[in-house]
Amino acid sequence: MDEKERLERRALAFFLRLYNRKFDSKYRIHVKRERPDFEVRDKYTDDYIGVEVSHIFHDKKEAMMILGRDPSHIHGIITAEDHVQVLGRVLKKKAEKFLGYDCDWPIILVLRDFNPIFDAQTIFDPRLHFMMPASGYHEIWYMTRTSPLKKWNKLVRLK
Repeated sequence: MDEKERLERRALAFFLRLYNRKFDSKYRIHVKRERPDFEVRDKYTDDYIGVEVSHIFHDKKEAMMILGRDPSHIHGIITAEDHVQVLGRVLKKKAEKFLGYDCDWPIILVLRDFNPIFDAQTIFDPRLHFMMPASGYHEIWYMTRTSPLKKWNKLVRLK
């Protein structure tokens, strides 16, 4: 299993823990796929959902720092406005990628934001004018932490 798949599986595990608790469901990974990334099945209802997992990094340097490949302790200046733009670009790219999916059930998008500075309350502040691009995903979820030291514990439904 490569690093990308490990990151996706970890993100999905955190997401399913939060999602199952929120909706009193029992979704578990059924199959690893390519498009979308996973097929999950609810053990209670036998319903299936396709899940595409994506990670939000401000840029390549931030990704390398967070993943332990860059020993730097300081990144350039990142503003909340910049981060909202990054989120918008990722959503637009994922909306375009959705067109290539072949799946017989609803597909959801899970975004895990690694940024240690901005939380969901900051990112979705109306003053930052976040604009959700149109997409074919059934649901879109944004996952973050309420503090950099906590596990992934905040789930916001964007669509």
